[in-house]
Amino acid sequence: MTASPVLEPVHRPEDGELVGHLAVADRDAGWVAHAVPGTPLRAFPTREEAVSFLRTRGLALLAERWEYRPADGGEPRTAWLVEARPGAVVVRFGYDTTSVPLSGDELHRLVPARPV
Repeated sequence: MTASPVLEPVHRPEDGELVGHLAVADRDAGWVAHAVPGTPLRAFPTREEAVSFLRTRGLALLAERWEYRPADGGEPRTAWLVEARPGAVVVRFGYDTTSVPLSGDELHRLVPARPV
């Protein structure tokens, strides 16, 4: 298991709403924007670009379709986020109405279904 990056919260200046997190990329090669629960989204060369991305797209991405890639190498599953908070999410897979909590290493297997 690899060490989790240190996540810096990013808030909207207008109302203080948490829109995501930032982390320094490996070998100081820029910044990585993370969604509210901590899932990595995209790397940026500068901190300012990453902050701007999170403030404009961070919360909207939570409403989009996500993909869960099982640890056993099984087929990816379409997931919809029902609840998101730092360190955890609750998802529904496909048309199943059962809610499933995900946290810890499971968050790194959850990615936006389309590139961001």
